Amino acid sequence: MAIGLAVSGLALASACGDTGEACEETVTCESPDGYCAGECVPVPVDRSNVDGAPVLLWEGSIDEEPPACPPDVGEAGVMFLYKDVDPVPDCSPCACSQPACVLPAGVTASSLYMCQDGAPETRTPFDAPVDWDGACVGTDPIPPEQVGSVAVPPATAVPCEPVEAVVPRSGGLGSPWKRHAKVCTGVSDDEACGITSGKLCFPMLQKRATPAFKMCVWAKATEEVDCPDEYPHEHPWYANHDDGLCSPCTCTPTEPSVCEALVSTYADTACRQEIASVQVADEGGCADPSAGVSLGSMRAEWVTNAPGGCEPSGGEPVRNREEVEPKTLCCIEEVTE
Repeated sequence: MAIGLAVSGLALASACGDTGEACEETVTCESPDGYCAGECVPVPVDRSNVDGAPVLLWEGSIDEEPPACPPDVGEAGVMFLYKDVDPVPDCSPCACSQPACVLPAGVTASSLYMCQDGAPETRTPFDAPVDWDGACVGTDPIPPEQVGSVAVPPATAVPCEPVEAVVPRSGGLGSPWKRHAKVCTGVSDDEACGITSGKLCFPMLQKRATPAFKMCVWAKATEEVDCPDEYPHEHPWYANHDDGLCSPCTCTPTEPSVCEALVSTYADTACRQEIASVQVADEGGCADPSAGVSLGSMRAEWVTNAPGGCEPSGGEPVRNREEVEPKTLCCIEEVTE
């Protein structure tokens, strides 16, 4: 088995010099001590500032599609990096919800007159349905001994609230970066090119991909990078960016809200036998029906339904985006095309 491997290695090395074919694309013969089915690349003598394992770096405009990594390298362990971010943050334009007048949420029957507090008072709530529009609503009749008076809560003016739009001013659909890079990590062999050659084999099986890739090593530092002589060219990139900062959205009233409602109560369950009516605005009211009547239904209508208006503001950039998580590679500028 060992002899067979040795013969195979010699045959491959021999083919590099004897066949006349362009075998340097798949085999680089660097040393009688071994053969590299790939490319022999330098190992930095000074590894104090870099990781000695080589990687392939592709760089291009954000509109360019990155090429595939070489087949023997594959897409496992791929890293994407970026630079030249648009500094203006995507601030969503501010809007305001519509203010609204809301009818009272029901009434409360009190066993005492004038809605007094104290013993032996009993209070029996008669709740309106959710989002009540004032239409007649009935209930199991509340008996006369519990209906000395009827309390009606105020009509409510719901103010407008800030609402953020879904799509930012810039559209928010494209990348904020102008350039991107793809880093392919392969498997290297530090013996195939010869133990004393100062080089290692990368990739092990095939040449670099046809599109332009640079051979690089990772710098350990992110600032004040000192690239080694073998990989002298610094290529700074970033893994991410922050989102900047936008001013908060606010809503300023431009017209006051006026909400006044008339709430009527009835002895029967179909709003036919009125026992008391109360007009309420921003304060509630109380009515004393005739003695000896039940409370079985209620309805309401607007006297004034003018919820007002407001003006949005905010949603403006106050701090620019910044590139974060710096990553730097040191590269050989020659590319394979």
